Amino acid sequence: MPDRSLWRCPTCGQTFVAVNMPHSCAVRPIEAHLGDGPELRAVYDRLVAALGGPVTENVTKSRITFQTRMRFAGIDSPRRDHLLANFVLTRPIDSPRLASVDYIPPYYYVHRVRLAREDDVDGELTAWLAESRQVGDQRHVTDPEWPKVRQPPEWVRVPRQVAAAIARGDDPSRVR
Repeated sequence: MPDRSLWRCPTCGQTFVAVNMPHSCAVRPIEAHLGDGPELRAVYDRLVAALGGPVTENVTKSRITFQTRMRFAGIDSPRRDHLLANFVLTRPIDSPRLASVDYIPPYYYVHRVRLAREDDVDGELTAWLAESRQVGDQRHVTDPEWPKVRQPPEWVRVPRQVAAAIARGDDPSRVR
């Protein structure tokens, strides 16, 4: 059985599935992001509860990420009146609720959703987060039946270099 231990950054203590993964060591307290405003804190707390169990919260200067084995969801620095949450799946979801969907080769899709009220964290979002949490557990690595969409639909945002590689017939996961 392969070693499934996580690498721990010796500077900040954050953990990762691979050695020396790019990250920010500018670790902050959660209050540095959410401040004293009870409205966004209530939305954040409901989002964390919807993640379905204990997760590691990695709070850095520009974002907060949620992790089981790998990072599977998070929020950008809060806006004045809303949170911009994201979650990772191995398939794209087409929904008017989503602000954007970005493709990351070979088969990851980062979905972004605006959360302004506690009610925005509803059953639909909770179901997406449950699937995303399984990606965080790396079920897609061990389950051969797990769906992996390697060709992004035209409505998904694709980085220019990745789109060029796809157009040439190259492996887009080799683009750095």
